[in-house]
Amino acid sequence: MSLSRHVAQADASMKAGKWARKDYMGEEVYGRTLAVIGLGRIGREVASRMQAFGMTVVGYDPIVLQGDAAALNIESLSLEEIWPRADYITVHVPLIPATANLINDEVLTKCKRGVRIINVARGGIVEESHLLAALEDGRVGGAALDVFVEVTSKDRSLVAHPRVLATPSPRASTIDAQLRVASEVADNIVALNEAPCSECSMPRMSSP
Repeated sequence: MSLSRHVAQADASMKAGKWARKDYMGEEVYGRTLAVIGLGRIGREVASRMQAFGMTVVGYDPIVLQGDAAALNIESLSLEEIWPRADYITVHVPLIPATANLINDEVLTKCKRGVRIINVARGGIVEESHLLAALEDGRVGGAALDVFVEVTSKDRSLVAHPRVLATPSPRASTIDAQLRVASEVADNIVALNEAPCSECSMPRMSSP
């Protein structure tokens, strides 16, 4: 939402003493197409929340059946089908050989001009130099990044780009989330002692 409405840039402008209301014309997400790459627990939650804003959600996950995706009102597509359809692409997959540099120059050229990229999964899934080039030439309209290949890199060109919203990976950094984690750890320890088969020894995969 912040990416589509330029919230960070408008806030920085206000703090600089400006009132540049017309400089930050955004767009509604209503009616736009969101592509969710990875339909595990997080991807499904993102899809559910953005459907509430009237977005059409398409998704890709090689281990999720089309019927399971359809039950969540998500159209399951191949990656090649997704690239030209998406207005927003959000990434929720692990970094493995098959996903390394998944979003690269070739892919970005296939996407809609002005597509917005969100990566809150792992650094290395989006090829950063290719993303920067696509931001510069307008193929990508904006990017929200919570993960990076090197968090201490001296090259800040991508982070400093005016159409990039960058955060230092504070995903679970809320009081509520940390309390839930502590509670779940305690519950799992108790469960492991009480039964040989538990969430610890046989964790669920991506079931709802």
